[in-house]
Amino acid sequence: MADRKKEKAFHKIWPVIKVLFPTACKRYPLFFVLEACKALVEIAQPFLAIIVTPLLIDELCTTREIKKLVIYAAILILGESLCHILLERLSMTLQKYQKRLDNYFAMQLGLRSMGLDFQLTEDKNALDQLEKAKTGMTWYSGGVYGIAEQVFMFIGNVIKIAGFVTLITMHAPLLLLVIGGYIAINSFITAKQNGYELEAYSRLSKTNRLFSYFGWNIVDFRYGKDIRLYDAGEMMSTRWKKNTEESIATWKWQADKNYICGLLSGGLALIKTLFTYFYVGKLAINQVFSIGIFSQMISTAGALDATLGGIVFNIQELLKRCNYAYEYVVFMDYPEALPKGTRKVTGEAHRIEFRDVSFAYPGTEKKILDHINITIEPGEHLSIVGLNGAGKTTFIKLLCRLYDPTGGVILLDGVDIREYDYADYMSRFAPVFQDFKLFCVSLKENITLQENDDTDLSELLKLVELDGFAGKLKKGTDTCIYKFFDEEGVEPSGGEQQKMAIARALYKKAPIVILDEPTAALDPIAEYEIYRQFHTLVGGKTAFYISHRLSSCKFCDKIAVFSEGKIAEYGNHEELAAIPNGIYAEMFEAQAQYYR
Repeated sequence: MADRKKEKAFHKIWPVIKVLFPTACKRYPLFFVLEACKALVEIAQPFLAIIVTPLLIDELCTTREIKKLVIYAAILILGESLCHILLERLSMTLQKYQKRLDNYFAMQLGLRSMGLDFQLTEDKNALDQLEKAKTGMTWYSGGVYGIAEQVFMFIGNVIKIAGFVTLITMHAPLLLLVIGGYIAINSFITAKQNGYELEAYSRLSKTNRLFSYFGWNIVDFRYGKDIRLYDAGEMMSTRWKKNTEESIATWKWQADKNYICGLLSGGLALIKTLFTYFYVGKLAINQVFSIGIFSQMISTAGALDATLGGIVFNIQELLKRCNYAYEYVVFMDYPEALPKGTRKVTGEAHRIEFRDVSFAYPGTEKKILDHINITIEPGEHLSIVGLNGAGKTTFIKLLCRLYDPTGGVILLDGVDIREYDYADYMSRFAPVFQDFKLFCVSLKENITLQENDDTDLSELLKLVELDGFAGKLKKGTDTCIYKFFDEEGVEPSGGEQQKMAIARALYKKAPIVILDEPTAALDPIAEYEIYRQFHTLVGGKTAFYISHRLSSCKFCDKIAVFSEGKIAEYGNHEELAAIPNGIYAEMFEAQAQYYR
């Protein structure tokens, strides 16, 4: 089992490098040039001392010629200084690239997240994979910078080892066996340490998500009212403390395991060092080589030991870092939840048909929709009503292809919607959901969702009754919504936010418009006015209205009453209101009595 895990870990190196390096090289090619230069300097640096120092020592022990001593010392001092300056400069420049690369790949991760099928944004496995990708490309792997550092260090260490082995083979070959045995045993210990770290990483994946959620929500002002008025501070801080303790327990478990490994590794190093001095010293005493070569062998043995340890460390770090970064590769290639067609949608007026459609959310067996059959003709306005949990919003999610039916088929102009190009099909809809979101950008950008759009929004704002609100703003429609990034930003009321969302849908000019309870924060009269104006503006477009208040129903051609996942009643207002003990009739009567 352990061998299979190791083999799988090795198999992750190439896929990670194949994905990350070309992407990074295309964006920042100079980064890899600088890494190569740094590797060359690091290769040259130890050989400078190993080769020149013995010459200096032997000269001191023999003729002591001043000119030679000065030359050797100058080469050593100036060479070391130059290497040090170059490494410092290269490291500083590369660290700047580290931040650029981290930001670039974070942006790629964000773009991929926005491009995921909506179904996956509510899928636990996909969310866990996203969290693994985030942490795997930052804290644990060091991103492209961290992986590239190990790759170039590995290449440099291979070249250095070849040089060190050549020198030792010439004077003290037995050292190679001792150092090799030490490295083999120490590699096993280091592998165990990395295994503990990987296991800790796996345990922390879920804990980190919970830690971030509770930790950040405590300081998020959007939750301020609920936390204060419902005294939720203790619950939130308790949850945060609990997840903090779980994280600390995992880190402690890893530290305890690594402590024993550290003791073993230190003991091995001591034994190896004692043997090296004894063996090389004996050869020097027996005059097998000079004092200068003695110092060279000691230095080379130490350098070889460190480099062999370094190369093992590089391999294991590369395995570990690529194992973490592989989560990014997996997420970026995460399988789609919905099949995508290539067929283009033609025309502006569309006939929609739900044919025997059933649906249960992934991972559950409960049917939210059960054998739905309904046809919406081009330009028809349909009101969808029913109690909470009846399946109204799910019906709209299926229509917008945020999910696919688990049974039956949805047709647009007689064609299965799965055959259409996904983006082209989605462009036909302008929905406003009850949980819509506004962004921390200007009022205009929240409506157009475009930068530098010079469209005149005055008529549109008037239609949704936002002209008065916009007219009072210091910067007009260029005023930022919320104060997160701009102190002069505005905090719109719930009703104003809903009107902005409706304006956004109208601006899109899509042939099919959907209002899924977007007016819940408005009073009944304001809601009635919005629907009246909206109905006029929609005109010949196909429109869907969902609302618990039935003020929208009189504007619609047909009304579909949902109950327990089925369409229990269907007709216009007069027809449904006349059904004795009907669901719609009872709902309408229950609401109407409050306004008489």
